[in-house]
Amino acid sequence: MQLNFLTIMAYLIVVITVMTMVFGILAYFIYKVREARRQKQQNLTNEYEKKEFDTKDRYLFFEFREIIV
Repeated sequence: MQLNFLTIMAYLIVVITVMTMVFGILAYFIYKVREARRQKQQNLTNEYEKKEFDTKDRYLFFEFREIIV
């Protein structure tokens, strides 16, 4: 069997294209898993902050004072 340059290049292009698609789908799947994990962790953090949030801790550097007009 003889393989010429064009045949080898054609197979190479097809293989690279298929690998690009496979890696793209894999990267998207990993991204979705990571986003779901981040969303789950963020929901837990928000629930914790709601329980522990106090009005006097709202301002880090300044006091809260009402302005009476």
